[in-house]
Amino acid sequence: HTQNKPHQGTWNLERNNRSSIPSMGLSNEKIYLAKVIAAKTSGSISMIGSGFIIRDVMLRWQRRKEHQFLPIVHRIILSMSIADLFTSCFVHILGTWMVPKGNVTMLDESFLIPLAAGNETTCNAQAFIWDLFTLAGCCSNAMLAVTCEIFVLTSITIFSTLLKFVVIY
Repeated sequence: HTQNKPHQGTWNLERNNRSSIPSMGLSNEKIYLAKVIAAKTSGSISMIGSGFIIRDVMLRWQRRKEHQFLPIVHRIILSMSIADLFTSCFVHILGTWMVPKGNVTMLDESFLIPLAAGNETTCNAQAFIWDLFTLAGCCSNAMLAVTCEIFVLTSITIFSTLLKFVVIY
């Protein structure tokens, strides 16, 4: 009875053998590294997009007379963009760099994470930030949906009132 334990310096990616992505003759290590690089690239693009949204909302706020409050929809979109900015930065871009170096044990399996450079503290900080800003993004999304629904219902009520007024007179 022999156990298949990963060797230092190799990645044990046996679970990725069932991946839906065709291997095209590449090893599991190269496929996993490509997925890590793709996550960092898409996270960078998402972070840039969130930054532009934040900039645009703040510019609109500065243009308002006497810095009045922003409309509720703009405030919700601002909170969503801030949450996405932090999630993209800490989860996608810095993702594997914050994971502890060496073998990582998950679900009773030990393997190496590519580009890992962190320690236990950075990993815990990343998990906290991930949970906090993912929850903030989800709550902002729910608030935006409710706000839009209220706007639609209010506009339907106003429209039907106007329609009754026009029909009566």
